[in-house]
Amino acid sequence: MRQCYIAALACLICCQLTAQVPQMPELRRELLQQHDSAGYLAVLGKISALYDVIDVDSSFQYAVKIRDMAARLHDARGQADANDLMSWYYALKTDFGVAGIYAYKALKIHEQLGDSARIAKTLSNIYVYYRNMGRRKDANNYFYQAFKMASQLPPGNDSVYGILLVNYVMRFYKDSTHADSVRWALKRARQVIEEYPRSKISFYVDAYSLNDLVEKGQGRKAEETIYQLADNALRSGMPYVAMDMYGRLDDFPRMGYHPDTVRYQEKAYALGVQTGSIELNLYWLARLYDYYSRKKDAAHAVQYGREIMRLAAEKRYQPNAHSFDYIEIFLKEKAVSDLRQQNRHQQQVLAAELTESDNNQLIVVGILIMVVLFLALFLGRYWHYQRLKQQDEALLRGYREMAAANQALTETDAFKNKLISILARDFRGPLVHLTAVAARFKSGNLSKAEMASFLKHISITSGKVLEVFDNILKWLRLQLSGYRYEPVRCLLLPLIQSALGPLEAELVRKQIIVKNYIPGSAAVLMDEEMLKLVNIQLLQIAVAVAQAGSMLEITVDRAMGQTEVYIRVKTGEDTHFVLAGLENWQDNGLALGLVISRDLMKMMNGYIIAEGQEHSYLAFGYILP
Repeated sequence: MRQCYIAALACLICCQLTAQVPQMPELRRELLQQHDSAGYLAVLGKISALYDVIDVDSSFQYAVKIRDMAARLHDARGQADANDLMSWYYALKTDFGVAGIYAYKALKIHEQLGDSARIAKTLSNIYVYYRNMGRRKDANNYFYQAFKMASQLPPGNDSVYGILLVNYVMRFYKDSTHADSVRWALKRARQVIEEYPRSKISFYVDAYSLNDLVEKGQGRKAEETIYQLADNALRSGMPYVAMDMYGRLDDFPRMGYHPDTVRYQEKAYALGVQTGSIELNLYWLARLYDYYSRKKDAAHAVQYGREIMRLAAEKRYQPNAHSFDYIEIFLKEKAVSDLRQQNRHQQQVLAAELTESDNNQLIVVGILIMVVLFLALFLGRYWHYQRLKQQDEALLRGYREMAAANQALTETDAFKNKLISILARDFRGPLVHLTAVAARFKSGNLSKAEMASFLKHISITSGKVLEVFDNILKWLRLQLSGYRYEPVRCLLLPLIQSALGPLEAELVRKQIIVKNYIPGSAAVLMDEEMLKLVNIQLLQIAVAVAQAGSMLEITVDRAMGQTEVYIRVKTGEDTHFVLAGLENWQDNGLALGLVISRDLMKMMNGYIIAEGQEHSYLAFGYILP
C-alpha cells in the first residue's frame, strides 16, 4: 500500500512549476534584499522548504548549499535545517536508514538549541521512518513524544501540531475504537490550520473529513470533492499533495463506495511521471497493469508492463533525461515519413498524368528535382544530427572517465585516512610507554624487582605492538592493487578461537562469559587472513562495548546458500547511541575497526551487519556466500 506519510510531506520544485507557487516570487525578492550571511542563509532555508512540495532533487541541491554555508558560518540552526531537508530527500527515495541518520543529527542540534517546535517536527519525521521500516514499537515511542511536545506549543508556533494531528488521523482512521479521537483530531487540526492559510495540511483535513460523507451513502459527492481538492493542490503548486488526494480514493471501497479506479490511478501516475517520483510511480503502474491485464487490453498491458520493467531496472527514473535527443530523433523520423508520403503521392500523380499526355514530362522533371532537393536537405540535416550525437557520446564518455578518476581519488584518500588513524590510535600509546620506561632505566634508580616488572611489561607491550603492526601489514597487503583474491576452505571454529585468544585478559577483567556455538565442521570458502582479521576486529568491538558481567554469544547459521555468523552482547545502554558512535571512524577507533571489516568483507563478496536488538543488545555479524 502506498505510504501517504512520505508523499504528504515531500520535496522540491521543477522549473516549469515554479510560477505556480505564489510564495516563490516573494522569497526571491527577500533573498535579493539580504545584506548579511545569516539572513541570506535563513531565506535559502525557506526556499528549500517551499520547494519541499514538488521536486526532491532541487530541494536536495538547496539543502547541500545550506549545509556548506552553515558550516562555514558555524550556524547550528542552518546545519539542523539542512540535515532535516536531506533526511526527507532520502525518505522520499525510500532509503529510510540514511534518512534516519540525518534526522538524528538534526534532532541533536535542535535539542542543544532548545527549539521545541523543531524537536517535535524531527521526532515526527523519525516516527515516519521507523513506521515505514516496520519498527512499530520504536515508531510509537517517537510518535507520542512528538505529539506530547507539539500539543504544548504556543499559538502561532503550533503548525507542527497540525502535522501530528493529521498523522494521528492517518494512523487510526480505520480503527473503530479510535473513531471519537479521530473526529477530535480532525476538528482540532482544522482549528490549528486556520492560522496557516497556505499550509498543505488543510487538504488532508478536508480529505479525511469526507469519510463521514461516504459512510452516509454520498460516495459520489465525496469522490468529486477529492478531484476538486487535487485540482486545488495542483493550482497551488503541490503535485505530491494532489497524488495523496487521489490515494484517498483507495480507501472508499472499505466504506461501501467503489469509485472509478482507472480514472484516479492514471491521473496519479501521470503526476508521478511529471515529478520523477519512481518510488511512488510503481504503485500506480502495478494497479493499472493489473486492471488492463484483467480487461485483456493487450496494448495498455504491454505499455505499463514495459514501464514497470524499465523503472524496476533503473536506480532512479528521470523522465526528462536526454529529452532533447529523443525529440530530435522523433522530428527527424517524422520528416522522413512526411517526405516519403509526399514522394509516393507525387509519383502516383505523375503516373496518372503520363497516361494522359506526354507533355506532363516537364512536371515530372520538376517533381524529381524537388524530391532530390528534399533528400539533399534531409541528408544534410541527418549528417548534422549524427555529428551532434557523436559529440554528445564523446562528452558522456569524458564525464564517466572523470567520475571514475574522482572515485579512485576518493577511495585513495579514504585509505590514507584509515591508515593514519590506525597508526595514531594503535602505536602512540605503546611508544609513549616505551619512551617513559626507557627514561626510568636511564635514571638508574630502579630496584631489581622494578626492573624485572618493567622488562616484563616491555615484553608484553612490544608483543602487542608487533601484533598490531602485523595486522596492519596484512591489511595493507590486502588493499594493494596487485593482490589477487583466491578463496580456500576455512574452518570457522579455529578462526574464532584464535581471535578470542588476545582478548582473554579483557574478558576476565570484565567477567564476560563466552558462549561459542560454532560447530567444528562449519566451513566457508574464503581468504583465511581476511576472515581472521574480520573476526579480530568484530570481537574487539563486541568486548569493548559489552557490559561487565554479561554474556558474549557466537552463533552460525546456514540459510539460502549463505553462511551467517553473529556475535551478540549486552551493552547496558541504548544501542542506537552505540551504533551512532560506530559511524564516526575518524574519531572512534572501534568504528575504524568496523570500517576495515566492511572493506575486507566487500573484497570477499560478503557484507557486515551491525544492528540493535531488544533496546540494549548489540549484534555484529557477517554474511558470506
